[in-house]
Amino acid sequence: MKNVFALTKRNCLLFVRNKSTFFFSLFSSLILIVLYFLFIAKLYSQGFNETAGLQLSSNQISALIYSQMIVGVLVINSASLSTGMFSIMASDIEKGKTEAFLITNLKKWELVLSYLFSAIIISYLINLLMFVISTIIIGIATGFWLGAGAFFLIFGALLIVTLISCAIMLLITVIARSSSAIGVINGILGTVIGFLCGIYMPFTNLGNGAKYVGSLLPFTHLTIWLKQIVLSNAFGQFGVPTEIANQMSGLWFSAGNIGLCGLNVPLWAMIIISSLFAVLCFVIALILIKKRINRSSSKFSLKKKGLKNNHQS
Repeated sequence: MKNVFALTKRNCLLFVRNKSTFFFSLFSSLILIVLYFLFIAKLYSQGFNETAGLQLSSNQISALIYSQMIVGVLVINSASLSTGMFSIMASDIEKGKTEAFLITNLKKWELVLSYLFSAIIISYLINLLMFVISTIIIGIATGFWLGAGAFFLIFGALLIVTLISCAIMLLITVIARSSSAIGVINGILGTVIGFLCGIYMPFTNLGNGAKYVGSLLPFTHLTIWLKQIVLSNAFGQFGVPTEIANQMSGLWFSAGNIGLCGLNVPLWAMIIISSLFAVLCFVIALILIKKRINRSSSKFSLKKKGLKNNHQS
């Protein structure tokens, strides 16, 4: 495992030192935050009390809106950051660096694990930092402080979100192959997830078609899970009745369980299904990566052999 730790450290340092990769990995999330604060948050807050039959203060409404928005951003980040990390892997394969690594006693599975571990570490730590900072800002701005239980529950849930996201994005990265294609995917990823997972706006505004398609994406159920944690804590602190809280979670914040294509599947079951799907993605990605490295190694060996023959002649 010493080789895995060394390569993981190398990948993390490459990502952090590459300012452009780091920035564009967060670009979609930055756009989302700006849109929320400038436009979407106002749409959420308009007529909130009248529609919900509540009498919440403006700060309480803002706390609800911003809290569920931030956890949605974390899900987008988990995908975009891991994709940015996996672009290092694609670049290494393209430039033949993987062949250089494999000349040593490094195993192929150790090489793959190093890319996966580095993606998990970077994605989780940056998301965790963003969540802590956002919680502090929301607390100062609105006077609402997320309860300790919900706060640390997000820590654990975010780790599961990161693991699932990294496994899925690893497969997408392997299929995309080139680092340029990965850059394009990363650019549109935030928009796709933002709309289909009910982060930009609730499913009630998008229609049943978007809801059914969104139910096929693991990111949707992960978003709902995180939203339920923060909203349940906020509704409890504000004294909102359970029936109204459940209704508002589904109608206003897309935080109600949507099942699978209209089927009433519990959220915990969807999280398990998402986890199993992530395992499947990782296994397929591992097989494809080994095949790709084998092809690259063969080309590298033939090229090396040709140069050697030319030198001898």
